[in-house]
Amino acid sequence: MFPLFINFRFPPRLVLAAVVGSVSVLLAGLFVYEVFAQPLPTAHSTAPAAAPAGTVYLSPSAQAAAAPQTTAPLIEVHIANNGLTYIRGAHVVSISGSTIRTEVTLGAGTFVWSIETSYNTQFYAQSGAKIALSDITPGDYLTVTGKLSSAGDSPTVSADIIRN
Repeated sequence: MFPLFINFRFPPRLVLAAVVGSVSVLLAGLFVYEVFAQPLPTAHSTAPAAAPAGTVYLSPSAQAAAAPQTTAPLIEVHIANNGLTYIRGAHVVSISGSTIRTEVTLGAGTFVWSIETSYNTQFYAQSGAKIALSDITPGDYLTVTGKLSSAGDSPTVSADIIRN
């Protein structure tokens, strides 16, 4: 009769080399797959469907579910040691002359900023086109780059660039 199990003895270095080689080939294949894999097309849209005209909702949750979802702007505040300031997602509260009063809400805290503009301040729309201070209205969200100039009632930034 033939033995059902044959006991082969391999040197430990050879076994280790075979395991490391197999794992390396597996990881390389996974990497190549991730780099060159094409996403599958989806059969349905993820956009919410608009409610037909004359629709009456019986509960606020049904109305909220049918309303298009808007995303909050990205909020960032950076102040360097030398006073250079970058504020993203600043909500315009009011405009008085060349001063824009903005708020940045992070969680339960609200930070109020005064943005001072001058003839050197450059204004840009979201598309990158040049605009003027008069094109900015309360309710807009701004990205401001400038220098922290004082800390009175609220921190004041002398703006170099403002993007609407």
